[in-house]
Amino acid sequence: MGNIREVTLSMIHDKGHKMIYNDFMLLDDNFDDEVFKGFTYAGNPLKILFVMQMMCVRGRMRIRVNLKEMVVEENDILLVTPGSIIDMVVCEGDCRMAVIHIDNAKISRQPTLKIILQFRSIIKYDCFITHISPSSMSQIVNGYKLLCNIVNDDELRYKDEAMEGCFQMMISYWMSEIMKQNENETKVKISRNEQIFKTFLQLVQKNYMTNREVAFYADKLCITPKYLGVVVSQVSKRRPLDWIRDYVILDAKAMLLSREYSIQQISQHLNFPNPSFFSKYFREAVGYSPSKYLNNEGE
Repeated sequence: MGNIREVTLSMIHDKGHKMIYNDFMLLDDNFDDEVFKGFTYAGNPLKILFVMQMMCVRGRMRIRVNLKEMVVEENDILLVTPGSIIDMVVCEGDCRMAVIHIDNAKISRQPTLKIILQFRSIIKYDCFITHISPSSMSQIVNGYKLLCNIVNDDELRYKDEAMEGCFQMMISYWMSEIMKQNENETKVKISRNEQIFKTFLQLVQKNYMTNREVAFYADKLCITPKYLGVVVSQVSKRRPLDWIRDYVILDAKAMLLSREYSIQQISQHLNFPNPSFFSKYFREAVGYSPSKYLNNEGE
């Protein structure tokens, strides 16, 4: 998304006590320390370019992904896919989590770990939370700890095979829980309106920099602007213009806070006719001008 900071797996390799496997997988947890206790991130939006699997074994975390706030609680697994935008993380209580990061582009180069591809084939949403039974979560956490042991074992000759077996065990428990949930959801099929709304958001994420007119998105969906407005309002209790504006403002704020771009450059990047038009648009959405926002947030 525009000039929102993009984060690759290699950029976080040297942080903290994380374990790396074959330059394509990174493991981290705070089971034995206080890393996530009271942790809060509400800075510039970050676009992650890798798969992130977060397993919560205690406590609670609130995270905003692609403008949607999600709550991850005990025995929840959150999957965040490449290209997602994260702009808020708040850990509440004694939050204990394990995180697996995977370089999506390198999965196919790991022949013994293609089980990951099989897992992704059943994923229904870009980012979602699965609530796991305590017994299944216990097995998954045990698998995670075994993964860590395998990565640290320099004497192990068949490390790829050991990793594959461990992944198969972990993902089999996870997939089993997902399949159960999917079976229950078949009784309540996603409505046409919900599907239109989901596609609308996907289109906005791809086109917000060049198209801010509801008519553009309605045309892409082969419906009228009025009908799109009715559908979006019914599903989300918000107007289409509100969603479009949020994506534009999210990018504008990120560029302002980076202090690398002038208001004129931001205006051009976001395809506004001129800086004055951009400033007016920003002021109507945020409540004050871009320069005042920067001064307030930068203090």
